[in-house]
Amino acid sequence: MILIGERLNSSRSPVKQALENKDENYLIREARRQMTAGAQYIDFNASALMEKEIETLQWAVPLLQQELNIPLAIDTPNPQAMEVGLKLHQSQAILNSISAEKARLEAMLPLIKSYSPLVIALCLDDGGVPSQPEDCLRIAEQLIAIFQKNNVPLANIFLDPLVRPVGVNPQAGLIFLRSLELLKKKFPEIKTVAGISNVSFGLPWRPLLNRTFLILARQRGLDAAICNPLDKDLVAQLHATEALLGEDSGLSNFLQFYRNYQKKK
Repeated sequence: MILIGERLNSSRSPVKQALENKDENYLIREARRQMTAGAQYIDFNASALMEKEIETLQWAVPLLQQELNIPLAIDTPNPQAMEVGLKLHQSQAILNSISAEKARLEAMLPLIKSYSPLVIALCLDDGGVPSQPEDCLRIAEQLIAIFQKNNVPLANIFLDPLVRPVGVNPQAGLIFLRSLELLKKKFPEIKTVAGISNVSFGLPWRPLLNRTFLILARQRGLDAAICNPLDKDLVAQLHATEALLGEDSGLSNFLQFYRNYQKKK
């Protein structure tokens, strides 16, 4: 599974403060910790800084890449900020995100065609977040048709069925898992992604809910997760799940993780 580290998000007060203060050490340390824990990408969101978002991207994107040489998921709804981030990025970034909402689609699609990033495509349209798995599939079909029409490689697409908090709707986890199943059946060649920690928002014992949800989603074919790689139990359970599903050839990943885990104890 592809792990995208979630912790450099300006909605977290320590991150916002570090970005406001241009604290290089904090930024690099937080990104490196996630990278060392197994993240292949770092999600970077500076949108809480509002009018300073573009300025922050201009400072932070080169800094992170020069120091760590790790690709970023540029996480912003602002197309101007997104273009700045993609233009500065030295390898293939992740555009997080586009949707079937008319305004967002029209703003982000030209950037996808110009910079060829990987793309997180939300199963969301102007009607809002779909309440039924079948509606999620319908929106995904619309997005795939648009990508094909615009010659966007489907290998670059991650469909996101949208994780909603079970604290708001107790059926939210089940709706996501059923949506994921429909997407994997209809588009087996296209990758899927989820923001795992959304499921536990507002509830106690969030790490337990997040870990359990990730395992359920992985069993149904989830390809990538935006999550906290510093949760060692989450990563351990993920390796165990892949081993038990027969997706870890020779159990090499599981055994290597175990050896590293033992060394750090």
